[in-house]
Amino acid sequence: MKGQATAAYEEFYRDEITDMEFYRKLSGTMKGTDLGDSLARLSDVEREHSDFWRKAIESSGESVSHIRPRYGKISLLLFLRRILGTVLTVRMLEHGEISTVKMYREYADSLPDGDPMRQGLEKIIREEVSHEEIFQNSIERTRKDVQRSRDIIYGMSDGLVEVLAALAGLSAIIVDHFIIALGGLVVGIGGTISMTVGAYLSQSTESQYRINEEMKKSLFRMDGRAESKIASIEGESAESALTVAYSYIIGALVPIVPFLLLPRIPALAVSVVLVAVAEALSNSIVSLSMGLSIGRNAIKATALSLIASAATYTVGELFHIFLHITVL
Repeated sequence: MKGQATAAYEEFYRDEITDMEFYRKLSGTMKGTDLGDSLARLSDVEREHSDFWRKAIESSGESVSHIRPRYGKISLLLFLRRILGTVLTVRMLEHGEISTVKMYREYADSLPDGDPMRQGLEKIIREEVSHEEIFQNSIERTRKDVQRSRDIIYGMSDGLVEVLAALAGLSAIIVDHFIIALGGLVVGIGGTISMTVGAYLSQSTESQYRINEEMKKSLFRMDGRAESKIASIEGESAESALTVAYSYIIGALVPIVPFLLLPRIPALAVSVVLVAVAEALSNSIVSLSMGLSIGRNAIKATALSLIASAATYTVGELFHIFLHITVL
């Protein structure tokens, strides 16, 4: 009968060969780039880790021939990479490895000093923790991609919450679901304009600061790189504003569409569910990009969006009760 320790080793081995295969396939799509080289190095590191667990399993008299990578997980991550980008997808994988590293740490601490198994685990732990450092330069080079992803998420999130809150308040005093949808559309248009202007001004201020810093650095360089970099920075304000604008519109349409198709109360219920799911997903992506807890932030964002809609519905209901306001 297979021992408990050996069963754990097999799961660790499966995790490592899964990561190794994912990094290998991902690096193959980015050959000739620094990020592709970093991914290839990570694949080699994971191969060394898998060899460590393979030897541990074989020393207990078991074979690893029946253990295969989790190809379903690999396919899902490669698909998500097309949506989220390489950096966020890798961070998603790294975030999931935190619990594994904790188990490595606990197991290593249970072994006596000088034990070869403990020494090997200590090396693996150090290398797992240093994964982020391997990507540091690549993450900086893909800063624009990460910023664009965040602009999309923040714009969409604001559209979801603000328009749902408005629709909830209108639902308490307006009977016709189509009129409620029109009211939400007006709020969405106003919010889009407001968010676009705000995003432009915010990014413009940051861009101007970075341009000034780049001009200072150019005084000590004579390679002509400053002009091209400044030109790139100058275009970020308009790009950020446009990204936030269309993201806000998409987010606003999510709670509006049910009111175009369904009666008032069912439409509100469907909108609430759609917004809750969308908020959870969008904030999970933001948390991944910032290395934060996914579950906690997703739940908090979803709860706050529902509280906002409940509050505005209550205000609308109070207007209906005490001021006798009803629009048929």
